[in-house]
Amino acid sequence: MHRFFCLLLLGLLSVPFIAAQGDFVIRDYRVDLALQQNGEFHVTERLTVDFLVPRHGIKRDIPLKYDVSPDVSGSSIDRWFSHELFLRQLRVEGHPFEKQFIGTGVQLKIGDPDRFVSGRQEYAISYTVQNGILFGKKADELYWNLIGDQWEVPIDEAGFRITLPHNIRSEDCNFEIRTGRYGSTEQSSSARWEGNTLRGESLVPLGQGDGMTLALRFPKGKIADYPQYRLWFYHGKFAILPLIMLASFILAWMRYGRDKRLADMVAYLPPKGVDSAMAGFAIDLRTHLRDMLSIIPYLGAQKYLRIEHEEVKGLFAKDSITFTKLKELPANAPSHQQVFFDGLFKSGSTVTLEDLKNKFYLTLNATRVAVGNSIMHSDYFTKTSKRLYWNSFWVIGLAGVVNAVFCFISGRIFFLILSIAMTILLMVLAYLLLKRSQQGDALYGEIRGLRKFIRLAEKDRIAFLVKEDPGYFDKILPYAVAFDLADVWCEKFKDIPVAPPEWIHSTSPHFYTSSGGFNATHFNETLSSSLSDMRSVMSSQPSSSHSSGGSGGGGSFSGGGFGGGGGSSW
Repeated sequence: MHRFFCLLLLGLLSVPFIAAQGDFVIRDYRVDLALQQNGEFHVTERLTVDFLVPRHGIKRDIPLKYDVSPDVSGSSIDRWFSHELFLRQLRVEGHPFEKQFIGTGVQLKIGDPDRFVSGRQEYAISYTVQNGILFGKKADELYWNLIGDQWEVPIDEAGFRITLPHNIRSEDCNFEIRTGRYGSTEQSSSARWEGNTLRGESLVPLGQGDGMTLALRFPKGKIADYPQYRLWFYHGKFAILPLIMLASFILAWMRYGRDKRLADMVAYLPPKGVDSAMAGFAIDLRTHLRDMLSIIPYLGAQKYLRIEHEEVKGLFAKDSITFTKLKELPANAPSHQQVFFDGLFKSGSTVTLEDLKNKFYLTLNATRVAVGNSIMHSDYFTKTSKRLYWNSFWVIGLAGVVNAVFCFISGRIFFLILSIAMTILLMVLAYLLLKRSQQGDALYGEIRGLRKFIRLAEKDRIAFLVKEDPGYFDKILPYAVAFDLADVWCEKFKDIPVAPPEWIHSTSPHFYTSSGGFNATHFNETLSSSLSDMRSVMSSQPSSSHSSGGSGGGGSFSGGGFGGGGGSSW
């Protein structure tokens, strides 16, 4: 029994020691690097790992993106720049592994998820590096972290072998080796030339977070620079799909969506069967808030509703606006009028503007959709362009998602943002694919002609039209509201006698009379104030109850080169 307790105590005392050492120790770490004339070099890392507790295997992190500073390792690098390596032919001998891009590098997860290993294990990781040479003004350089400084465990022994191509002589080269933590200038290593091969090893064990960096300089012109077209293609390939999307969109617009140029015309009357909201939408294919609010004077002029405007005096007082339903809309009224009218009088035949606060925005959203549908379901656009419009959302959305996933997996954040932005932009601009039909061209010409008339018509012409139709002011006013020309329209009636609109009543003493007649200027002030209040209140929404709240280059020191990284167990 005494012996059992001694063994138990010994086991308990050993637990902190094992924990301090980590789950494993690297007994030996060897790096073979073969430099080629084309600028590539092949790297083989051989690790002898001693697992102190059962684990699946190891993780190896290899950085791919770096920041390089001037005068790195004594080379004539004269500017700061970012540098990126490319790996190919990445293999792990005798072990299964998974590769994934994490941050600015690649991680190898080596081992079998269904099997644990313990004791000594051998791992051989090999890969070919492209774009790994620094090209300076005076010399070219291999600046490589032979042993990365991000290993979470100590390394008992470490060594390397660098093989140069036949066109580089060892006597034309010079090198420096640094060991220790990042930024260290310690030289606890030895190296020697054996022909065109440089062999070396660390003279001391490397602790957790220690690395070993080689700076090997050789004459210019011996190693080929990485072709720029390959860099352009490597980075540019992530932009290929967005560019194809953009080019396809432009071609589709030119072939199916581009409208014909129309001759200028002037229209004195609104198009038949087109109310002010549809006219406002047809101008720019967007449903503005003013387009929907123009339904109020439009239905008011047709005696479906009335507005009572009460002027309230006081520094902080607000005028009172009351809507009264006079009669129901006919069954064949356009759907957007029905949606707007029913939402306005949802709570009864008489409602105040304050009654609509934080509620009517839902009706506005539904009206916005209904206005667009009224146009889309008419003959305003060609059938081909309407099919193209609807299908474009599926095609653009699918292509955007595929490219975004591809960029995300590859760690290309810039191109991920570019892909998302391009997808959103093309979806927003998809309305450009809609092409007016022959009937649509005629209707658009009338609407544009009416807008031009409201803006530019002379008072003599308006006075003649009012004489022909005393209700002419009231008939055109809703369209002026939709075109954002209500003040222009009212100003034209400053000296033209006209009956006041019957659908709006006001307690303002200046509303009805000015020198014995209807004051269009004061009416416009009241109308503008009322529309402003309507815009503010009707679009208001209740506030939400929820709240939301690699290695750097520079200098000849350990950890300053390319390569390196580190690893852990899993």
